[in-house]
Amino acid sequence: MRRLTAGLAAFGMLWGLAGCVGPPRQAAPPAGQAATAGAARPGATVKQRDHHLSGRHLDLAVYYPRTFRGRRYLAPEWHPVPYTRAVAAAAVGELLGAEPDCPGSRRPFPAGTRLQELDLDAGTATVELSRSALPAAGAARRWPPQALVHTLTQFPTVRRVLVKVGGRAVSGPLTRDPAIPLAPIALAEPAAGALVKGDQLVVRGEASVYEGTVSLRRRDDRGQVMAQGYATAAEDAPGRGPFSAALTFTPAAPHAWTVEAFEVSAEDGRIVYSVHLPIWVGR
Repeated sequence: MRRLTAGLAAFGMLWGLAGCVGPPRQAAPPAGQAATAGAARPGATVKQRDHHLSGRHLDLAVYYPRTFRGRRYLAPEWHPVPYTRAVAAAAVGELLGAEPDCPGSRRPFPAGTRLQELDLDAGTATVELSRSALPAAGAARRWPPQALVHTLTQFPTVRRVLVKVGGRAVSGPLTRDPAIPLAPIALAEPAAGALVKGDQLVVRGEASVYEGTVSLRRRDDRGQVMAQGYATAAEDAPGRGPFSAALTFTPAAPHAWTVEAFEVSAEDGRIVYSVHLPIWVGR
């Protein structure tokens, strides 16, 4: 299901899966209780952009290592790229060259790493990277290749990935490593820096959380909660499925605000995992 969800997102079909979401089963805790303790850190500085990008584009999933409260995950983000038929190369180029939108996420390869060549044969994608992509030593060396593997295997024609640096194979052929955990919640919409107009914010993504319950809230530029709610993913953990919900609020003058999705512990109300993105909200 993980591969299917990300692949659908790459072709702009995640939104159509929103209809799979069932009725909510558990409300998010009210503001001021355990789930709302502490304001979210300000999101990464992102230039304002219109919610509907001009011209044709694709939303492709790219996977970044992300650390949350000492635990490391691979966290998918959906980045808009100009329309192309070479979607695999576009996804790798975005992974190597773009900055992550979510605080706590980082690039898997050193800055300056470039895609030299990408060849697909019988389900194996052979990726040739520049010499600056030489893997780190120790256990951390698993993460960059797996970020590449997850990014490429969102496409149904890619089943495994062989990574080369300077003409030498450094890893692979690799498939997705089940020991590398995916982030429990990933936000696909709104895009970071999106301009949200009107009185409703639609939040979509994918999750693997307890009872499928994803808590949502929107904070203003002072950290105050302005709207909150929840969505129910199509699958409970350990499964993974899409979710969709809308937050209603009173429109205000344009400001840089934050949308947050998080999981609340059923045992003690603490936040188990959280992800947030900067957005622009205004009339």
